[in-house]
Amino acid sequence: MAWRLAKSLVVLRDEINAVAPNRSKASDGTIGDEAHQGTASDLGHNPNANDVVCAADFTHDPGSGADMHAFAEHLRRRSHRAVKYIIWDRRIWSKARADEGWRHYGGSNPHTAHMHVSVGVGPDGQSTGPYDDTGPWGLTDEFGGGDVIGLQVGDKGDRVKGLQATLRYAGYDPGEVDGDYGPKTSAAVLKMRRAEGSEVDDGDNFTGWAYAQLMRAVAKKY
Repeated sequence: MAWRLAKSLVVLRDEINAVAPNRSKASDGTIGDEAHQGTASDLGHNPNANDVVCAADFTHDPGSGADMHAFAEHLRRRSHRAVKYIIWDRRIWSKARADEGWRHYGGSNPHTAHMHVSVGVGPDGQSTGPYDDTGPWGLTDEFGGGDVIGLQVGDKGDRVKGLQATLRYAGYDPGEVDGDYGPKTSAAVLKMRRAEGSEVDDGDNFTGWAYAQLMRAVAKKY
């Protein structure tokens, strides 16, 4: 069966990966497993009539920066155009009942190991509407990731580590993740940018366009 993940969820996944590039994905999920494939369900991660999966799970791994307590609350407040509902830690929030805030969730899976996000409008398993909206979810602005923009050769610190880890995650080896923007990191940036179509001569400066290209490189690999 051919299927794809809703584009809004691809953007969300990329933002989570940018904020926490070394996070665990032990409880991540997209397409439904065999036990779920007999029902039309977002919770079961089954495709709609257009073969689009409109739900995804993201593993809670606070030690890596992937803190779903914080992420779930941010997503509730942000209320992305595509979001339908969020389930996390025995609670559910839905856009259709946004004025009620978080409500108790009594499903068999308490969703304490991962956060579930569904997108689109309409009944579960039949989502339509803006599930392919590629607008930002705002996680990189709120929790970091986008702050690697403006880095250059000679810079040092955690921001550089974040860039190096994400380059490695995307398949471009910057050497040791040591927080030092040196020749190996520059070479990895250059290789990534050339692969994404730029004609730059070096990777000595990490621009906003370079960041967008790196996010696209991550999306392609995963």
